[in-house]
Amino acid sequence: MKTLLIDKSPERLMAVIQGGPEALFSDSSHLRYMDIPSPAVPPGWVGVKNRLAGICGSDLHLIYLDLDLGVHPAILPGDRVTYLGHEVVGSVAEAGTAAGLKPGDRVIRRMRVGGGSCLAHGLEPCRQCAGMNYNHCERTGLPDTVGAGFSNEFYAPAGGLLSIPDELTDDQAVLVEPAAVSIRGVLRCPPSGNQQVIVFGTGTIGFFVIQALRAVCPGCNIVAVAQFDYQRDLALRQGADEVWMSGDDLLERAAAATGGRVYAGFGQNRTLVGGFDIVYDCVGSASTLQTSLRLARSRGSVVLMGAGLRPLNVDLTPVWYNEVNLIGSVSHCRSLWQGETVGDFDLAIRWMVEGRLKTEGFITHRFSLDRYKEAILAAVDKSESKSVKVVFEFD
Repeated sequence: MKTLLIDKSPERLMAVIQGGPEALFSDSSHLRYMDIPSPAVPPGWVGVKNRLAGICGSDLHLIYLDLDLGVHPAILPGDRVTYLGHEVVGSVAEAGTAAGLKPGDRVIRRMRVGGGSCLAHGLEPCRQCAGMNYNHCERTGLPDTVGAGFSNEFYAPAGGLLSIPDELTDDQAVLVEPAAVSIRGVLRCPPSGNQQVIVFGTGTIGFFVIQALRAVCPGCNIVAVAQFDYQRDLALRQGADEVWMSGDDLLERAAAATGGRVYAGFGQNRTLVGGFDIVYDCVGSASTLQTSLRLARSRGSVVLMGAGLRPLNVDLTPVWYNEVNLIGSVSHCRSLWQGETVGDFDLAIRWMVEGRLKTEGFITHRFSLDRYKEAILAAVDKSESKSVKVVFEFD
């Protein structure tokens, strides 16, 4: 099995921490491209030959060690090896005794990032899995997969895989997971009527958030915040009413758009009274979260979707002083939609088939796995590559 993985051995982690970016692609790096033996398929597990796999921002956080070992997710139990790539579509090669799957079926992963769950392994459900909230499974340390998207094949428990309909192409199927993440974030706090909302981040998640907002509330007014010009054009195509650039004076623009007012304090400190009904932060940095909290009106909401793995130094006073609701959203499971509790993956697939979620233009770069260095750099340096979704292709 050819695989790109993270080796968490202390000596390899220290080699990159001390050596910096130049050490990332060295022989001593924690990022390793290896050929490992394919395991025998355990009962209830499935062997999958990969077709396409996308590079996610969370993969890049791990690759570049953009994390702090003191944050909550880093303290939880995990394996010494992390197999990268959870946005993946493949074909079943070995189904073993797994019910409902047979060789040749196209499948995608429907497992929480960072570990297995009761539902994936067919265990007696914990209290979270009993409510279908597998993304919050309380059985920490369950096996995840052997191999993953950044492998030519992988092995996973059958309950963590989902068959996809023939109507979806591979290019669509590989984007179902980020689409499901976006849908969950929107349905954690859906707009209504003609409410004004703003979306921080114009990558894959941000673009799907814009489309999901249009599906959930066609009458809402959507502003997107982009970093690069090519992202502005794409955001408008996804359904944004306006696109502001991250270098704009966002407080002044928000005041003009929402009837608010900007106030200046000591030094360069400023804040806003008035603002947006809902802010969706798909970046999750200290800067975007602090700005999001100040862009939300009193008793408005901020949905934090960006996956930051460091402690943030943020002014949280709007949460109590303005009663801004700060809502977290992670991964995918089941959400309430039109009075029905529905799987986020199921809704993403349904909306893709119906044409509510469009994926044209999302996949901008394709690489074979052995060109992983080029792929990673294309995903990181967006100013040069103009990338949205970078994928690995497999024969």
